[in-house]
Amino acid sequence: MSDSAFDDYLAQWRGASPERTLAWRFLRPRERMCFGALAALEHEWLKVLREAREPQVAAARLGWWREEMQRAPQGQARHPLTQGLFAAPRANAVPVPHWTAPVEAAMGLLMAPPPADFAAQCGVVAPFADAIAELETCVWFGNVATSPRAAKVTLLAHLAANLRGLESMAERGRSPLPMNLLARHGLTIDALGSDSPARRAAVRDYAAELQRGLAGAARMQGPLTLFRAVGLQHDTDALGRAMWADEPLAGLRSSAFGFRGLLKTWRAARTWRSMLPIESRP
Repeated sequence: MSDSAFDDYLAQWRGASPERTLAWRFLRPRERMCFGALAALEHEWLKVLREAREPQVAAARLGWWREEMQRAPQGQARHPLTQGLFAAPRANAVPVPHWTAPVEAAMGLLMAPPPADFAAQCGVVAPFADAIAELETCVWFGNVATSPRAAKVTLLAHLAANLRGLESMAERGRSPLPMNLLARHGLTIDALGSDSPARRAAVRDYAAELQRGLAGAARMQGPLTLFRAVGLQHDTDALGRAMWADEPLAGLRSSAFGFRGLLKTWRAARTWRSMLPIESRP
């Protein structure tokens, strides 16, 4: 394994958002190697979904990842991330189906038809979010049951990230917004590529829907990884800015992560550690 390649993947994931860099400081070196590698690995899977223009190409790339997740637990990893990740005992303790399920669910997203409304959109994404949440919970907390809270936060984080990439998705003929919201504001997928009063109104409506969902998830009980807990806080704040900003996408994409963010991250880290099994605590 190339240490520089492994570190580069971790740095790319960490540098994509300020809350990740801050959460990183609350992890011990071995935790960074394992949890960071898992987050960066999931990022690679998501890049396939969000960047490939042809479903057949994306399906082939995901097929490679599925094979990689079957091989890696047997000591046959080829990618720097999986080589580094499966050097950690936590990763090797996770059953193989937990590793392949997210990739297989991602394949299902490739051919999913445009969702009619928000409920249908959540239904389409749910198998992928559930599989990711189950994998993360197993790696971070051990073989414990995945909570509905973790799955809901994962799903809404995925939708919020899609909204941030609205223009890129529209360029590939896809919409992060459900069809009924486009119809309500008289928009087409092509029209999403350009700023307009109608697009701004649609984004505000969708941001409000996502924020309501995240507010509900915040009130739920159940374990969240440190990265998910901090991401929940970041997305909630960003969606709030989007709802009130003149240009909602700019508000969503802006970062306001000062002392308040540091305090919230510290609290999230304490909560996460309090949920660890006794044998995993320092």
